[in-house]
Amino acid sequence: MVLAIVFFLLVFLDQITKAVAFALIGTDEPVLYWLGKMFGFDTLINKGMSFGIGADQPWALPLFIALTSLAIVVMLFFVFRLRPKHRFLRTSLVLIMSGAAGNLIDRIVIGGVRDLIYMDFGFTCFSNNIADILIFFGAIFFILALLFFDEDALFRLGKNRKKEKEQLEEAAHSLVESAKTEEEENDSSKKNG
Repeated sequence: MVLAIVFFLLVFLDQITKAVAFALIGTDEPVLYWLGKMFGFDTLINKGMSFGIGADQPWALPLFIALTSLAIVVMLFFVFRLRPKHRFLRTSLVLIMSGAAGNLIDRIVIGGVRDLIYMDFGFTCFSNNIADILIFFGAIFFILALLFFDEDALFRLGKNRKKEKEQLEEAAHSLVESAKTEEEENDSSKKNG
């Protein structure tokens, strides 16, 4: 239930930021920079995938809609199939699904994705949106969950702590028992001696 609420809130956040940015800035305005020229607002409609790939192809929009819809259904299946102990994987899938759904809504309603956040890192520059950021961080979180954070992660941080704790408790119990046995032997030898 919580994941469903998070999903809908993130999709709403993506859609509302796009609507507000396009209403206030429009699409014919130059980039509004902030933090030097590293970040800014650049409202544009991307009819392709990342970096405009496939934007001029007539088959691209139906293909992107179909693939995105399929991806959301597959991720939704896994969110419900994964046990609650896989909370990191489930959360990462919800982030990715939220971003995919936000961009899917744009493709269906507008015929392209509304981008509004301009980023220039010197070696590359691009415009994206909240949905793209959710997909990006969801993918990173997914990889980290698989490798480190999830219950069955490949390199689980603290994976052996329970086992180590049990071994320490067993060793402590053995020490206590041997101390009791030694004390009892000392007491019986004092009585006999």
